[in-house]
Amino acid sequence: MPVLLLIPHYPLPQEDKDFFKRINPYGFVLSIPKHRDMDPNQLRRELEDALGRKDFLFFLDQEGGSVNRLRNFDSSFYSPAASHFGDIAQKDFDLAVAQALKEGGRTGRKLKSYGIDVVFAPVADVIDREDIFRRNRYYSVNPQVSKALADAFAQGLADAGVVPCYKHFPGFGDKVDSHKTIPVINASLAEITSQMKTAFQESKKYGCLLTGHALYTSLDEQNVSSYSAKLYHLARKTLGFKGIIITDALNMVAAGGPKTNDLGERMNKAFAAGTDVVMPFFRTYESPEKKEEILRQIDPKYIKRFQRRARLIQHQAISH
Repeated sequence: MPVLLLIPHYPLPQEDKDFFKRINPYGFVLSIPKHRDMDPNQLRRELEDALGRKDFLFFLDQEGGSVNRLRNFDSSFYSPAASHFGDIAQKDFDLAVAQALKEGGRTGRKLKSYGIDVVFAPVADVIDREDIFRRNRYYSVNPQVSKALADAFAQGLADAGVVPCYKHFPGFGDKVDSHKTIPVINASLAEITSQMKTAFQESKKYGCLLTGHALYTSLDEQNVSSYSAKLYHLARKTLGFKGIIITDALNMVAAGGPKTNDLGERMNKAFAAGTDVVMPFFRTYESPEKKEEILRQIDPKYIKRFQRRARLIQHQAISH
């Protein structure tokens, strides 16, 4: 099924193993929630036995700085925030690019050692001012500098054997947090198109793109980006992206929030708009039966459509 699921409990109880087998997801997002002493390589072996297949993918949110989920597996691991490289670039652009490439490689090798296939990084979003929520997640207010640093970090990841998944398409940071409210972006369509072509051009090499949740008023006044067909048209037709597109987590307030009463409807709305994969994160106390009831609301036509495309990113993961 075209979903990425969390590991709510570890060690894995039998009811979770049975649930995963019935749903047969595309992959899993690790480190949310945190599990003490989890070994992802051991988890993979357990899931291979439970699912009866080996071609599922492990995803991790690992940008560096405040988004440093590798630390859940190695408490000593530290990686600087994106803004660190932007600061270096103000004095020495070439050094900053070299450092971002090196850090991408170091991060990628650590990810690879834990069996992570795809990482939700780099943050390729464009910003034009400093008063942005969690500013340190962004490389630079200069679009060309930001692109060069993001692309270098992505190349380092790929060289280490991990697929970089660029985010958050089409890529405009804001001063509000989409986990808690809906960012409203008033950039013109021409600005969005121009910046998107610059920031996300290299994502086509790797075959993975993560959408953000924001209202781009010049693109679609009615729908948050992850539910907007115009957004996916921008990715597929204007950018020419042919890989897998994943929505950011659907439990974020900008995407509808953590309540599950309309989650089936939201997933289908994202699929109808054009996404390939969704992240319908559930509360840890949600029963497997309830989660399955909701996931079974996905229209079978979207499951079939996804299965025709799924190997695009799997090929990338294997080839790297």
